[in-house]
Amino acid sequence: MNADKPIKFVIFLSLILSLVAFWDHQFTSYLKDFVVLIHEICHATAALFTGGMVKGIALHGNEGGETIAIPASFRGSFILVVSAGYIGCSLVGGILLRLGFNSQHARQTLILFGLFLISVSVLYSKLGDLAYFTGIIWGVSILVIGMLGETISILTLVFLGTSISLYSLYDLYDFADRLTETDAGILAFWMAGLGPEDLNSEDIPRVVIILGYMIATLWSLLSIGIVSFFLKSSLTHKPSLETPDPADLLERFPGELSPEAKLWLEKRGVDPDSGIVIPPDLLFGAVERDKNQQ
Repeated sequence: MNADKPIKFVIFLSLILSLVAFWDHQFTSYLKDFVVLIHEICHATAALFTGGMVKGIALHGNEGGETIAIPASFRGSFILVVSAGYIGCSLVGGILLRLGFNSQHARQTLILFGLFLISVSVLYSKLGDLAYFTGIIWGVSILVIGMLGETISILTLVFLGTSISLYSLYDLYDFADRLTETDAGILAFWMAGLGPEDLNSEDIPRVVIILGYMIATLWSLLSIGIVSFFLKSSLTHKPSLETPDPADLLERFPGELSPEAKLWLEKRGVDPDSGIVIPPDLLFGAVERDKNQQ
């Protein structure tokens, strides 16, 4: 699927229009749960990579989720963990989109991604909860698709990448609608020195509102930039047209070459012993000697 730029753009645009047209359909609600799970997994992954602990991941069924984690002791770990939801989701979507349009290692990517979802769901979500079923069902489905073939794997990667990228940008709308309930609001309360008990307070300090909008703006710009970068990279990617070195080709076939194979290489201007291209005058002499021997 090494499509040129116009075809890639048409595929991407078609997926966007289809998702928007069926945004309120029941199937899309399952897709939204999946993307919210990716959002929460990004929080959990950031906590683990910074030396923290993850107690659990949950989905609430209203396009909301929760990751219960204990960040590492250093102060910046909390900022990284809270920021990882929106930024990480955009990053995952962009990477999957890029890998799909590159048409390289699509099956392996899907298989690893499916196994990752299953593992995280088993380890960090409660058996029988929405997060558990969402991770297991989507993980198994992605794993099976990865085993079916390269073409369907490529299309699935493009679909997943487009869906996650689109929803990660749509999710930024929460900042304008209910800022204090988002990750930006949580981080703003923390930076203002307020505790969890202040999150439900009706009298929200002005400093929290200002900090919240500053954080939301920064995250929005980063998310848009990440998606734009990977989209542009995906649409302009071109397959490598480099001609392989004859010496590299010979290294793929170690061992003694048969006389027929040596003759075949010599007639095409390649020294079978070193892999060096033979000059035309030497090549002509070798061919003449071969004729005389016959």
